[in-house]
Amino acid sequence: MYAIKAIYDGHNFKLDESIPIDGKYEVIITFTKPVEKDQEKILQFFGTWDDDDANCMAEIIKERKTFFFGRTEV
Repeated sequence: MYAIKAIYDGHNFKLDESIPIDGKYEVIITFTKPVEKDQEKILQFFGTWDDDDANCMAEIIKERKTFFFGRTEV
């Protein structure tokens, strides 16, 4: 079993990596969460980065999403 991250734009899937198998396979597509508007522009580059860079950017986006929660000085 292989798991490959992708972005669905409403019409097509953009894979973050190449598919490491050949031939026909049965697949299960799971939609995990919607892409937020501020993430759409940066996510178009995910296929050009290696896994470490993509994971780093995903972590930054996650941190920025909750940056102001609980902060009293803001």
